[in-house]
Amino acid sequence: MSKKKDQEFNPPITDINVTPLVDICLVLVIIFLIFAPAIYLSGITVTRAKAAKTEIQEAPTEVKVNVYLPNDGRIILNEEEVLPEKLEELMKELLLRSATKTVTVSADPEVLHERVVSILDMARQCGAINLCVLKRRIADNIGGK
Repeated sequence: MSKKKDQEFNPPITDINVTPLVDICLVLVIIFLIFAPAIYLSGITVTRAKAAKTEIQEAPTEVKVNVYLPNDGRIILNEEEVLPEKLEELMKELLLRSATKTVTVSADPEVLHERVVSILDMARQCGAINLCVLKRRIADNIGGK
């Protein structure tokens, strides 16, 4: 008889306890707030050029640093083939004479992203302020001899 009375006065709990769910969500929000700036700052920011900027002519004395990576493994700096060992030295030299300190990297579609990112990292270490990545069409006469 006592079991029957207990069941009548103490009905079973049918509500879901949402307190642990709210606690977990709040912890996740705090983690994202802490780590979001670190993740954003560690990446490479890529912006698209606007049409208005392409019409502006640069000063004729501006030294350009254009790196082209064909799919055969060569490295072409300003339309001249260079050895990978000499690239960093030449890039530093060109960036010292450059007013805007801009490095433009383009590659064939078959080139691994790792090679492009390593060139971008090298350019940043050499003193480049602006990094540009261009999509370039394959042509027979680019950098060829």
